[in-house]
Amino acid sequence: MIKLIATDLDGTLLGDDKVIPQEIFGLTKELKKLGILFVPASGRSPYTLRENFRPIADEIDYICDNGAVALADGEIVLSNPVPRDVVLDVLEFCKHEDVHVLLCGTKTTYLAPVEGTKYEPHVRPYYFRRMAFDELSEVPDDVNKIAICDMRNPKSGSYERLVKMLSGRAVATISGEIWMDVMQNGVNKGKALEALQKYHNITKEETVAFGDFYNDVPLLERAAYAYVMKNAPADMFSHGNLVAESNNDGGVLNVLREIAECGAEWKPK
Repeated sequence: MIKLIATDLDGTLLGDDKVIPQEIFGLTKELKKLGILFVPASGRSPYTLRENFRPIADEIDYICDNGAVALADGEIVLSNPVPRDVVLDVLEFCKHEDVHVLLCGTKTTYLAPVEGTKYEPHVRPYYFRRMAFDELSEVPDDVNKIAICDMRNPKSGSYERLVKMLSGRAVATISGEIWMDVMQNGVNKGKALEALQKYHNITKEETVAFGDFYNDVPLLERAAYAYVMKNAPADMFSHGNLVAESNNDGGVLNVLREIAECGAEWKPK
């Protein structure tokens, strides 16, 4: 019996236009009537996700900041801020790289002024609530996640340098084609999903998950029905046991329609 559906957003539920499909709001309500909880699992922060899902904001749970924060029934059930010394070291590292760094706090996202720069179009869709800060090392807030935008593609070198600098003190992950995230050790979407499963007394066997990128691997590992999107990198498919149509072909919505039609006893075709 299915009780929880967790899905990544960018490259998964969302098409390349980055727009939340309106159909998801009605489908979520149908699923809720069947006793199935819908959970967006994203690198986006809590305030951004609640805005993204405003029509159903109080009816769903959230995995935020790539797993650093989990919300259930409107309450924080998991929070893992990045140690202060790591924040300072990452900020120093970024001064010597051609990147833009954002500190995702509990109140807002802090960043150097971004308007009019090459980074603005890539920051705007993910961080609705943000505050320009002249000296990020003085931000008066816990930092749940450090997001780093590298227009050159992190795989080209900055990611390896970042991992080497961290020396195991925190976890770094490539979260998109031009994005890296730094979080406290042990933080990932899978651990956050596990926290929600325990909160609701839901098992892995009662869980469906969707993902397309490397930061989704722990999420997929916590679901008996683990869908990798057709648009995912080739080396992602070994991390799932099912394949969904691409994000631009409504792969997640297709499966959710099947579940809504068949009910909680649904099994994949």
